[in-house]
Amino acid sequence: MIKVVVFDADKTLWDHYNISEFVEPLKKISEDEIEDSSGNKLKLFPNVRESLKELKRRGYILGVATWNLPEKASLVFNALELSQLFDIVVSRPFPFKFLMLTEIINELRKRGVNVRRDEIMFIDDRRIHFGNVWLYLPGVKCIEMWKEMQDHIDVFKLLERSQLNDF
Repeated sequence: MIKVVVFDADKTLWDHYNISEFVEPLKKISEDEIEDSSGNKLKLFPNVRESLKELKRRGYILGVATWNLPEKASLVFNALELSQLFDIVVSRPFPFKFLMLTEIINELRKRGVNVRRDEIMFIDDRRIHFGNVWLYLPGVKCIEMWKEMQDHIDVFKLLERSQLNDF
């Protein structure tokens, strides 16, 4: 049974491809949209906020594993008021998601939460990141956003399937 749901950020939670390009200050346009001082805009995909809130309500541990500069990720998550919805945000300036997932697992252990790899679902828009996850963290359920999920609400169908061992 899945206990931890980890999301990529760029092109998975929002429509921008690289928030490391954002230049301060950030301006909030709406609850789900921000703009930087260079005119770069970012908008959450539909149902992201609602899905995250429902996942938290249901007791899932939520994480982020994103290939971005940590200070930029922190700015964006805070500007969108998403920080409080995630238990762990790991943002690194390299693409190795298996290392970020390992960091999440280790941090949870430090907090006294032991999870097995088969209790983790990782959602990313780029399948290329799954190879090393499968190699170094077998058991983690990798979900390709926009292929296996067309909407963030779809996460609940996938979680139901995982409970039935139908993955």
